[in-house]
Amino acid sequence: MKISIIGLGNVGSTLAYTLILKGVASELVLVDKNENRALGDALDLEHCQSFGPRICSVKAGTVEDTAGSGLVIIAASIPWDPATMKARQDLAMPNHAFFRSLIPSLVAVSPDAVLLVITNPVDVMTYFAWEFSGLPAGRVLGSGTLVDSARFRIELSRSLNIHPDDIRAYVLGEHGPSQFPALSATLAGGQKITDVELCMRLFASSSLVGDQIVKAKGYTNFAVASAAALIAECIATDAHRTIPVSTLIEGTYGVSKVCLSLPGVIGKNGLEKILVPDLAGPEVELFRLSAKAVGDLIATVKASSN
Repeated sequence: MKISIIGLGNVGSTLAYTLILKGVASELVLVDKNENRALGDALDLEHCQSFGPRICSVKAGTVEDTAGSGLVIIAASIPWDPATMKARQDLAMPNHAFFRSLIPSLVAVSPDAVLLVITNPVDVMTYFAWEFSGLPAGRVLGSGTLVDSARFRIELSRSLNIHPDDIRAYVLGEHGPSQFPALSATLAGGQKITDVELCMRLFASSSLVGDQIVKAKGYTNFAVASAAALIAECIATDAHRTIPVSTLIEGTYGVSKVCLSLPGVIGKNGLEKILVPDLAGPEVELFRLSAKAVGDLIATVKASSN
């Protein structure tokens, strides 16, 4: 599959490296406003061919060079301004304008592609990518709470001494402050993990990790790039794996016209199916509150851009 990555910052560059090592793409196109950065990454990645499972054509290029992509991954963003931005939600307004020009140009040259959005705030930007693309909702995904869910599973794994692959645990809703753990759907070996106090303590701990990483080194890259690479691999191999991704919600739990994370079956067409966990009543309310938080930000951005 031809895969294009738009934006070669810390995440985009790490993602390109991960895709090469995993042998996911047959062709990889790197696009960045800093053309030298993209060229340097492309040349460097070409030298990884001997260490990966598959030969992949890697080149730096422009939006026009992404033509015919099966998957376009958008990691580009307006730069973070610490003087005016305090949370990822503050990127919504400038990235909205950026996406309005970027997304149609990508779809024009790759009308059959799946779009995967990593750009923050990811739920809001996934919604705008869908809106600007004109594509079916299933072909526009966001990385959503996949990293948050993975962090929660790791904490559970350590506490329960069970391999994380054998734990089913989802963080749902917004990739942001209103996210919540779906404790009613948290399982190990088919058995519910019923220790609510333990789960909430571990969730609280896992939700702080991202900020800890940023404070320590200034950014996060490895986990989010790994999450995006997993989604890309599921699309490229038509794997039909179930993972939480941000997608357009239309009526689930009484919520519509926002993008939030629910478990989805991921295959060659993007989101093949949304799975709806049987959440407890309080969790449904948390999902609705998450939808309101994201929906309010979408509405604010739209009102300000008119």
